[in-house]
Formats: sequence, C-alpha cells, structure tokens
Amino acid sequence: MKTAMTPNSPLKPRTSSPRFRNCLLSLALATAFAPAFAQAAKPLTSADLAQMKTAGFDDQTIVKAIAANGVSLDTSVSGLLALKQSGLSEKVISAALAAAAPKPAPSAAGDAGVPDEVGLYTMANGALTPLPVEVVNFKTAGTVGMAFSYGLKKAKLQGTVPGEKSAAQLASPITFVLRCVDGTAPTEYQLIPLVPKKGAREFTESKIGVTGASGGVDNQALALNFQRIGHDTYKATATDLKPGEYGFLAPGGSTTGSSTGKLYSFGVGR
Repeated sequence: MKTAMTPNSPLKPRTSSPRFRNCLLSLALATAFAPAFAQAAKPLTSADLAQMKTAGFDDQTIVKAIAANGVSLDTSVSGLLALKQSGLSEKVISAALAAAAPKPAPSAAGDAGVPDEVGLYTMANGALTPLPVEVVNFKTAGTVGMAFSYGLKKAKLQGTVPGEKSAAQLASPITFVLRCVDGTAPTEYQLIPLVPKKGAREFTESKIGVTGASGGVDNQALALNFQRIGHDTYKATATDLKPGEYGFLAPGGSTTGSSTGKLYSFGVGR
C-alpha cells in the first residue's frame, strides 16, 4: 500500500545528500586549482631563477626547483653573463645548463642522425647523446710577475671549468655530431685538452705581455675533420684521443671580452 504525500511531509530531493554535495565540492576544487597545477609544471626562466635568488632561496633549493620544473633560458654567452650578473652561483648555472641540454633521443628513420637542437652530441648504435654543457670562467694569472719583469715574463689568460672530471666518460673511438648556431662554422668549436687541477679543469687561452697576446687556444686545439650531414650539422670521428679530459670550446667567451664562456665537456677513459 503506497503512502500518500502530504504538504507537511515533503520528500527531500536527492541533490541535497552529503555524497552529492561532496562530489560538487570536489569538482569545484579541481576546476579552481587546475590552472595552478598547470602553472607548476612551467619551465623556469632566467627571470624566475634571478627572482628566487633575490627572495633568499639557497642554491640547493634552486637546483631542486630546476630538477622539478626544467628550464627555458638563453644558454648563449650573453645569457650566461646575465645569469652570473644576477648573483646566481656556478652550481646553479651548471644545473640550469644541464637541464637545458637536449635529452638523448634515437635518430628518426631517414634523418641520418641529425639533431634538432644546437649542441654537441656523441653517436653510438644510431642514438645521439648530448655532451654536458659547462661554464668556463676566464681569469688572468701571473700579472705580478709580468709587472716585475717589465713584461719579459708573460701573464696567462686561463680558462677554468669547475670539477676535475666531466660527467661524460667515453671510450675511443668517438663519433661526434655537431649542430652549429646559424652563421657559425664547425672550425669555431675548438676541441682542447683540459688539465685537472685542484678541483677544476684548466687550459691556457693566451699569453699576455707588453707586446700583446700570443699563443692562444688555437695552439692547443686538436684537429677534427667535420663532414656536413645536414643543415648546420656536421659529423667527425676521433680515433686517437689519449686518456684524459677534453672540451669543445663554443664560439664567444674571452675572444669577445667576456669573463665567461661555454664548453661541451667529455673524458676519455684509460
């Protein structure tokens, strides 16, 4: 027997149930915070890193933020100078460069191993792996000796890379693939040996005396025969590199009066 509804006993609609209200609340929260979640995954820019430094974040926190979000920044010499001038440490700049480097990716069929991004890569089994990008700091050493010898003893303009070893340790022979910046030639990327010394790797850029600079990285550069394989892209194989640390010095740096530069590093095992 059905019970008749009376005006004094109305049935409550289902939409007022606690479960329904919770569903509506969850949906509203998800909609409200969706833009915030999307923004959290946005790569950090140079301005973001500078702002974190100004706000007082320590290096470890900034490096973790870089690892969590990635970066989108200018890795040219002028871009590196801007990062340094904003007060960021070499540790943070190196972490940003590592995050900005293109990730290893197998070459697509028919592209002959041509990378999409500017940089230096090694090729093995048809796959391209980017070399680590590191900051070079240029400094002048021996100026006191030059002064007291009236210029007979020359000062040295040295390039220093933090750390005694590159993260990329390779075995000879090594095939390199170079994607140049538009307007540059492969000969502008100079392969030089680095000398491990007191927690760093060093090379002499040039010797400076009263008669001017002499020598230079050209005297240390190792010859590689790069062959063109695509637009701004070249390939070469090094078969006789001795065990040790090396780097490809990118165009710019001290030759343009800058105190910093960029180097693609690697080591050759024994």
